[in-house]
Amino acid sequence: MIGDLSHSPVLSLLVSLDTNVLAVSHTSHPLLPSVKPLLADLVHATEVSEVFLNGQRYVVQRELLWHQAGELLGMLLVFWQPTELLSDRRLGEMALAIASKLEIEHVLEQVVRFAMDLLDADAGALPIYDPDRDRLLPGHLVNLPVDLISPVTGERKGLMWQIINQNRSLLIADYAAQSHVLPELVRAGVRSLLATPIKHGNTPLGILALYRMRDEPFQERDRDLLQAIARQTAIALQSARMYQRAIRNADQRYALYRASVEIGATLDLAQLYQAIHRAVSKLVDHVRFAIALPVDHQTFEYVYLIAPAGQHPTRRESIAKGVAGYVLRVGVSLRLSGAQSLPEPTALPDPEIDGDLTRGSLLATPLIVADRIIGALVVASDRRDAYTTNDLSALEMLASTVAVALHNALRFAHLQSLAITDTLTELVNRRQFLHLLHQEMERTRRYQHPLSVAIIDLDHFKLVNDTHGHLVGDWVLREIAQCCRRHLRDIDTLARYGGEEFSLILPETDYEAALQVADRLRLLIATTPMAIDGRLLSLTLSIGVATFQSQLHTDPARLIADADQALYLAKRRGRNLVCGAKELSTYAES
Repeated sequence: MIGDLSHSPVLSLLVSLDTNVLAVSHTSHPLLPSVKPLLADLVHATEVSEVFLNGQRYVVQRELLWHQAGELLGMLLVFWQPTELLSDRRLGEMALAIASKLEIEHVLEQVVRFAMDLLDADAGALPIYDPDRDRLLPGHLVNLPVDLISPVTGERKGLMWQIINQNRSLLIADYAAQSHVLPELVRAGVRSLLATPIKHGNTPLGILALYRMRDEPFQERDRDLLQAIARQTAIALQSARMYQRAIRNADQRYALYRASVEIGATLDLAQLYQAIHRAVSKLVDHVRFAIALPVDHQTFEYVYLIAPAGQHPTRRESIAKGVAGYVLRVGVSLRLSGAQSLPEPTALPDPEIDGDLTRGSLLATPLIVADRIIGALVVASDRRDAYTTNDLSALEMLASTVAVALHNALRFAHLQSLAITDTLTELVNRRQFLHLLHQEMERTRRYQHPLSVAIIDLDHFKLVNDTHGHLVGDWVLREIAQCCRRHLRDIDTLARYGGEEFSLILPETDYEAALQVADRLRLLIATTPMAIDGRLLSLTLSIGVATFQSQLHTDPARLIADADQALYLAKRRGRNLVCGAKELSTYAES
C-alpha cells in the first residue's frame, strides 16, 4: 500500500518497455537525468518501488498503457513524496484506484463519488478546464440538475471562474446569500459549497466542487482534505490525458499515413479531390468542405465543394470574397469560432461556403509548394468551438501532403491538355476531335440519338495573311474561334481542324437543327467586323454540314468526308454559305 501524499510536485514519465522516454510531465524535466539510470529497474520491478532523487525519497507507481486496438504503448511511471501530513488510509486507496483509470470519464466519476463520501457531501461536480477554447466543460455531476450540463464560455465571471482565476479554494457556508450564484443550484437546495482548483504544475485542469443541501456547512478542516484529493486527481487526470494524447496521436499518424498513400496514388483530379475529402473527414468533423485553387490575381475557383445540401458544382469567386480567398491571398492558416471575423475588413465571409461564423467554427489552411500558394482547404462546422489547435495542426500536416499531390496532378492535367489542345486557338486539336467524334458515334449507335458535324472554313483567309501579316492572321483565328465557342452549347465540341478550318461536333442535333446552328455562326461572323490596323474588316465563313447515318458512316472519316464535300459546295456557290450533305448528288440517305 502506498502511503499518504504531500504537497510535493508529482513527476510523470511515459516510457517504452526498452526504457526509451516517450513523454514527460513539465515537473519531471529537472530530475530526468537522475531518473534515466533507474528506468530499467523501475520498468521491470514487480512491486511498488522507492527511489532517492537529489536527496529526496519518492514512491514510484507503474501502469501499462494499451492502445484500444490491443497494442502496447508503454509504461506510465508516477513519482510522489510520502509524508505524515495526511494519514487517512482511504486517501491512499483513492490514489491507487484513480491512478489505474486511463479514461478521463472514469477518473472524474470516481473522484466525485469518493470526495462526496469522504467529506459527507450531498452533491458534487468536477468541471474540466479546456485551455484550447478557454471554457469550463461539465465534466461529471452527481445529484445536480442536468441544466448545468453545458459548457461555461464567454466572460470569466462567476464562482467557478473565480477559483480558476485566483487559483485558490473557496468555502461558502451560505451559498444562496452570495452574489454570482447559479439559480439552478439554489433551486436544487444547495446550502454550502466547498471547491478547490485542480492543477498540474501551474496549469489548471479543472475544479472539484462539493455541495451540501442541509444546514451543516463545510468546515476549514474539510478544505485541506479536499485539496489533498485534488492533488491526487491532478495526477490521475494528467496521466489520463497523456494516455489519450498518445492514443490520439497514434490514430492521427495512422490516418495521415493512409491519406498520403491514397492521395499519392492518383493523378486524376476528380479522384484526388475525393481522396482529399475522405482524408479530411477522418481528421475532423465538418458539414462544409472546400478545395479552392487560384485562377489569376483577381479570381479563384472552388473545384470541390461540399455543403449541407450535398456536393456543389464548381464555381468562381472574387479573390476578395470568403475565407478561401483570404487564405489564397495571405497564405496563413485560420481557426475561427463564434463572433470572430476575418482579420481584415476587406475580407468578406461567404455564408454559403463558410457558414455562419457567429454560430459555427472554421478551419482553413493554404496549400504551398516551393513558397507558392497553389490552393486552400476550408472546413466548417455549425457548432461553436468545434475545433482545437490540435485539429488545425493535423489539417496543416495533411495539407503538406495534399499540396505536393495536387501540384503533380495539376501538372499532369496541364500536360494532357497540351496534348489535346491547339495552342493558338485553345480549342481541341484535330487528333482529339477525331477521338471525341468516334466516342459520339458509338454513343449514337447505342442510343439512337441524332448526331451532326460541321466543317467550317474562313473565306479568303490567305488575303488576310498576305495583306496584314501572319501575326494578324493568328489573331483573327483566335477571335473567330472564341466568338464561335461563346455561342455554342457546353456539350458541343469546336476544334481547330487545320489551317483556317474548324470542325464542330453537335450531339443530340439532327440535320435541320445542325443547319440552323451553322447558319447562326455564319451570320454572327458576317455581322461582326474586326478592327485591323485601324480599319474594320468583314470576314465570312463557309460551312458544310452532315448528319450521322449508321449504315452509311461506318467510321469518322466517312462522316467528315460528307461534311467536307458540303463545305466545298458552299465555296463553289460563292462562299458565305451553309450547305448540307443532302445537297450532294453522291449522298445516299438511309
